[in-house]
Amino acid sequence: MKITIPIAPKPQARPRFNSFSKRAYEDSAMTAYKKSVKYHVMACKPSLIESGSLGVSITFYIYPPKKILSKKSAAQDLENETLYVDKKPDIDNYFKAVTDAAEGILYKNDGQIAVVTMQKLYSLNPRTEIEVEELK
Repeated sequence: MKITIPIAPKPQARPRFNSFSKRAYEDSAMTAYKKSVKYHVMACKPSLIESGSLGVSITFYIYPPKKILSKKSAAQDLENETLYVDKKPDIDNYFKAVTDAAEGILYKNDGQIAVVTMQKLYSLNPRTEIEVEELK
């Protein structure tokens, strides 16, 4: 199953700590992003994969910085979405945010993911495309 999440990818934020209660919490922007991802995944009405190993392929399309937008040599690569992102944030932080949000909707537990293919590309249309398949 292939799902497109039509919002700009956001990397998983580090947990914050309350100095008074000594408890960890997630910042509100990250919580809102995960809720939005869940909404878009649920809107596709996927069937939950209860058990078994999964293969996941994810492409993160990230809006390019002004420096790249101003280069004429990059225009065609941006249009074709073939220009790789070689800057921070790390790809695994993007992955963690999306797979945590999709847990319980696409698959029962993200521990089922056994094979991963990921890439970060610049695009004028920021989004995340995720494809999940059961492994035999």
